[in-house]
Amino acid sequence: MQRSIVPGLPSQWMLVVMLIAGLTGCGESRPRTYATRGRVVFSDGQPVKTGTVELLSQTHGSTATGRIQSDGSFVLGTYESDDGACEGDHQAIISQMMIFDGMARHQVDHGSPVDPTYASYTTSPLKVTIRRTAQNTLELQVEKLKQDRAGGRAAAGGTK
Repeated sequence: MQRSIVPGLPSQWMLVVMLIAGLTGCGESRPRTYATRGRVVFSDGQPVKTGTVELLSQTHGSTATGRIQSDGSFVLGTYESDDGACEGDHQAIISQMMIFDGMARHQVDHGSPVDPTYASYTTSPLKVTIRRTAQNTLELQVEKLKQDRAGGRAAAGGTK
């Protein structure tokens, strides 16, 4: 007759308990996220109509991203598309892919382009803090891409 390691618990049940514990683990090691949504606007109040918002956690190194809608709104996700961002301080960037070759004829107004300064963590001045709350709401303000007055061409570089 086999004896159980735990008095009063048959050895077969102990094996089942150990298997269940092994399969489920001791909990998730990933940081918790908090619901985060917001809006991206230009300094004149007009919404940024297209692009992506990305936050880089200064504590965890994780990123949260969200697609910018035509009204400037976005919802962030870290592990899922809308589960939010990790608590703490973050750097923020705004990325856009817009074609200005004169050949593409779009039926949708994609709005004004964002100054490329906001597309890199090394140059973007945007910083936000995510708190342990049911809903974090952000408003990110950016500058438009400067236009070359002589020829109407876009000029790289930016202002804060």
